[in-house]
Amino acid sequence: MFRRLLSVVLLGLTAVLPMMTAVKANDFAGANSYFIYALEDTDRLAILDAMATANMKLLRVFITQVEEGTKGSSASAVNDLETVAVGKYDDHILDLIDQLAYEAHARDIKLVIAMHDRYALGCWSTDAYVAKYNLPTTNCEDGVPDSSIFYTNQNAITDFDARLAHILNYRSQNFGVPWRQLSDAIFAFEIENEAMGHMDVVAPDWWYGYHTSLAIRDVIGDWGLQISTGGGVDFPTSTQSQFFTCSDLQILAIHDYNIDPSYVGSSIDSVKPTVLASGQRLLYEEFGAEGDDKQSQLQAVTNTLISTGVPWMYWEVTKPGAGSSNYEIWTDEPSWSTLQSQSLITNQQGGEFGWPEID
Repeated sequence: MFRRLLSVVLLGLTAVLPMMTAVKANDFAGANSYFIYALEDTDRLAILDAMATANMKLLRVFITQVEEGTKGSSASAVNDLETVAVGKYDDHILDLIDQLAYEAHARDIKLVIAMHDRYALGCWSTDAYVAKYNLPTTNCEDGVPDSSIFYTNQNAITDFDARLAHILNYRSQNFGVPWRQLSDAIFAFEIENEAMGHMDVVAPDWWYGYHTSLAIRDVIGDWGLQISTGGGVDFPTSTQSQFFTCSDLQILAIHDYNIDPSYVGSSIDSVKPTVLASGQRLLYEEFGAEGDDKQSQLQAVTNTLISTGVPWMYWEVTKPGAGSSNYEIWTDEPSWSTLQSQSLITNQQGGEFGWPEID
């Protein structure tokens, strides 16, 4: 596939053919591992190999600061793209993700890249936007800060647009083209992880006005890359009515940690007709199980997701996992065998939507 992309570039064409609308419905699974690019080589490759064994097709990462030893892992400290100041870009994090994209591509896995993390706005971490725009900070465990200024101040919006454009125009060292053209290795870009999470929705235009139409779609054009919302904190905020009217948003990403099968099934059934009518697609992008019945929870919720025909991504696969105590999973715990087998089953299903980007 990559040779085909190169041939298009060499011919000097400016776009690839748009995605066919009549495609066979298919289904697939994937996983989040948001800081995997910061791990030691052996651990990072082990995770990719495990995902490949499970035939997982998507891997989701964040462009955000990573602390050394995050979640007990082998992670090295990695700065955010704009650690020093807004508009001063340190591409080291993009270099690491580009290497990950190359390694994942070799295993038939594509990346979903969240270009910013809402919780870096003075919550779990504090990025350069907090200092420039004097945003409030909190301990995320005790409450999430009101970051309204980031979403409503025109200067902040302009600054953030520049960040997105810089990311999209980053030239891959491994593939030789800008990321905005790299549909062979990248599936989707997300404006932000859980934008405005745990806040009243202060600026709906921020989603589908500024950043989808202006900062993203105009840059990536018709190269076959998808734009995703990046999810909400639960099902309702992940499927806001405004999203259905924005043609620049192809993927409505669902985040919800209520994994009661009846809740998951009925929630998907309630919005699926609207999504199908809009020409968009659903991706159940974040859910997780924990506790003594973690394995049975996983079995039940993924059975439901398989029955709906909506693809899913688990939060999260990383090394080491957390056993039953948290959402992290690794291959040395019983829950992995369930996740692996359910992923393999999912790939055999017809699905509800057509995903021609997924082999």
